Amino acid sequence: MISGFLNDCRARSYSTTGRRNAHTTKIWDRAKLISSKPNILERDRLLLIESAGESAEADTASGGQTDTGLADTLRDRYQNCTLVRTSSLLEGIDELAHHGARAVIVHVNDNDPQLAHAVSALREAAGKHARVLLCCPVELEPHVREVAQSGADDYLLLPIDHAELDTALGFVGTADIAKDTPANPTASMEELSVLSELLAQLGQDGFSNLGRLADLVRLAMGSESVTVVADGTTACSGGTVVEPVLIEQIKRGTKTIGQICVGTRALPYRSADVEKLKHYARLTSHLLDAAANQRSWRHEALTDEVSGLHNRRYALRLLNDLLKRAKKERFRVTVLLFDIDNFKSYNDSFGHAAGDEIIRTIGQLFQSHCRDHDIVTRYGGDEFCVIFWDADQPRVAGSTHPSDALSVLKRFQKELLGWQFESRKCESWKCESLRDVPPGSLTISGGLASFPWDASTAEELIAQADHALLRAKDAGKNRVLIFGEHTDTPSTA
Repeated sequence: MISGFLNDCRARSYSTTGRRNAHTTKIWDRAKLISSKPNILERDRLLLIESAGESAEADTASGGQTDTGLADTLRDRYQNCTLVRTSSLLEGIDELAHHGARAVIVHVNDNDPQLAHAVSALREAAGKHARVLLCCPVELEPHVREVAQSGADDYLLLPIDHAELDTALGFVGTADIAKDTPANPTASMEELSVLSELLAQLGQDGFSNLGRLADLVRLAMGSESVTVVADGTTACSGGTVVEPVLIEQIKRGTKTIGQICVGTRALPYRSADVEKLKHYARLTSHLLDAAANQRSWRHEALTDEVSGLHNRRYALRLLNDLLKRAKKERFRVTVLLFDIDNFKSYNDSFGHAAGDEIIRTIGQLFQSHCRDHDIVTRYGGDEFCVIFWDADQPRVAGSTHPSDALSVLKRFQKELLGWQFESRKCESWKCESLRDVPPGSLTISGGLASFPWDASTAEELIAQADHALLRAKDAGKNRVLIFGEHTDTPSTA
């Protein structure tokens, strides 16, 4: 790797000078020798490889800590060590070829595409006993994080935190680490409180969860703004982050599903902040998966598998909630219970697969004639429960049972009267045998009850509608009766 880096340097910069080429070759030979035989007497040498070109812009990006400032920090903090400075990566490798070092500190201030190659060469030249540390301004963190994988032991953000530097160079004991720099990023009580609220509302829609996660990350990082993008959805806290200072990818397994973009803040970010952001990226992925699973489980718990409609549990929950609103807002709620006449005979004659197809067809047909906010549910067996409600105007004196439910029934029964199972309308072989069922054979019987006239609770309303359904059955089937109206007239089209 060293020879590869040096050959690149030779090809790009030193091809016109034979003497320099020979010098580069000697560097390689000495580097191989010194890295294979580390000198224990040189264990307290620190090698600082300074950036090749300093500018005011670079100083500003580094939070005011230039190469000179970094050298002063190293010299003042580690007075028992010998500090050696070089002005380029090539000179640093040359120095390592002559003398070993306890640690190599590289000041990075640009996105040099050759940096990863150079770090690999430094790693080989320094040997396995020395530590290689990269230091960079916060805006170069994503680039340097990736480069560090080529052979660096760690990287720090400028301006340098002394406790983090001690740990990175191995100059601090376990007790000091526990006291000065926590091993893992910690969450404040306020963060934990927000997280607990988020967990309590995890089953809500994905956008709401993502917004709460953006708020949580903003609180944790102390930043002015945070933008979270995941699974094609974007949520912001404190405004959209146009120029992010920190970016962390959100992954589901090995697949990248989004990212967290963190804006500026009053204080400079530290390496601990970068680690904390990594933790929150992982937490975000886990929470989004948990929320999706919870919504899926809830959907399955409230959905009938055969018909695809909501089930009895959902109907009762919705009806209770609607009646609470209806009492306050004074609107009408009507419940229709109906079942399929002689349904058992279809199961016996054509099999349960055909029976399932009838259930599915009846549910889809009825739903196609309802308003968007009316709810059609499979209540159990061949019985369906439909909840009609209308908040267009308050209940007034002289109001009667809503005519909307009967209008829907008439449209539905008219279509059902002419319905014939044809292969083009069926999903599979399940209803092939039903093609022999003549039009008009399928009929329903039902009962209607309304709030506030017939009942005041969900249980009472269901019971009254069921009572009307039983009367419709006793009256000869193929009809829908309204609770409290003593008539045997079929409600057919």
